[in-house]
Amino acid sequence: MAMPGQERLVFMPGAAVPVAGVRAPLAQRLLQGRACALAPMLLGSLYSMCGQAHRVCSQLALAALEAGEGVLHRPDAPQRLALWREALREHLRRLFMDWPRLLGQGRTPCAPLLVSCPGLQLELQYESLALQAWLEQYVLGMPMSPWLQGCQKNPGEWLLQWVHESPTVPAQLLMGALPLGGALKCTWPVLELDDGGAVLRQLSARMRADDAFTSRPHLGGRCLETGCWSRAGAVHDVWARLAMRLAELIFLAQDAQGERLQAGAWSLGAGESIAWCETARGVLVHWLQVDGKGCIERYSVLAPTEWNFHPQGAVAQLVRALPELVAPHEVASAVDLLVAAWDPCVAHTLVSAQTPLGAAHA
Repeated sequence: MAMPGQERLVFMPGAAVPVAGVRAPLAQRLLQGRACALAPMLLGSLYSMCGQAHRVCSQLALAALEAGEGVLHRPDAPQRLALWREALREHLRRLFMDWPRLLGQGRTPCAPLLVSCPGLQLELQYESLALQAWLEQYVLGMPMSPWLQGCQKNPGEWLLQWVHESPTVPAQLLMGALPLGGALKCTWPVLELDDGGAVLRQLSARMRADDAFTSRPHLGGRCLETGCWSRAGAVHDVWARLAMRLAELIFLAQDAQGERLQAGAWSLGAGESIAWCETARGVLVHWLQVDGKGCIERYSVLAPTEWNFHPQGAVAQLVRALPELVAPHEVASAVDLLVAAWDPCVAHTLVSAQTPLGAAHA
């Protein structure tokens, strides 16, 4: 059972609507009428996934209310550190807990190995030498510097070469996913935020006009996707998205000041603001309106899940076509691969296209 703030998705390969079950908007129910100052703590507790990102995003949105309209408010050093730590740890957990489950054909999660990782230490700091040494041994199987040089020069070619040579568990899981993941082609428009805030203003207008927008988001009539791969340039298949999760873990381990993950907030005037944070899962957006007493009138959260598992989005298109793309015995593995690539945090169920939706939730 999915916990509050999490989501359980239902996948129905071949169905006209192949993805269902995106979570209900909980932020508005929780926060309406409450004092603004409570929002960061409450949202950080509500959303068990990326809780620090929700807390920081809410803090930024509130701070922007105090700034002048059109002024970009950026996170401070402690907020950047919190975002960096959480994203790095999320990637670690997905590689060693979820990848073995989703990609390993029954392989057990590597929890004992993960416990030894310095990345989980409470006071982790940028450019930790202990973390880099651990990643070299258990993720890369080689020194980090030449690995980064190869990946930065030609990511696709380098990652393919590396998985064929590395003996580590993540590399071997990627190697096993290559035949199917490389065959599932998908080029999709990504959610890109401009420096001037124009895209965020478009999103705020949509959220202001329609409370249901965050359940089925779109921009300019298009369903978009967002993830760590969208920070690294164009990708053209499922395997590349999966591999970029590992690559970003290494990039984050080398990040000197938490500058890889962008975040900020804009005041929109009249007690309204919008904030965003880049996370391991993609771009997270918070929008709010407050009344004259400093209490919340409206609060919307637009998470990566709603973009990536939109019924007309990239994953849905692939799930709809799976019966024609893979053999029947590969369908379940293909769905697990899609979840691992786009968002391994989500709980999911696979049902036949002929199964009544209510039965899938029973």
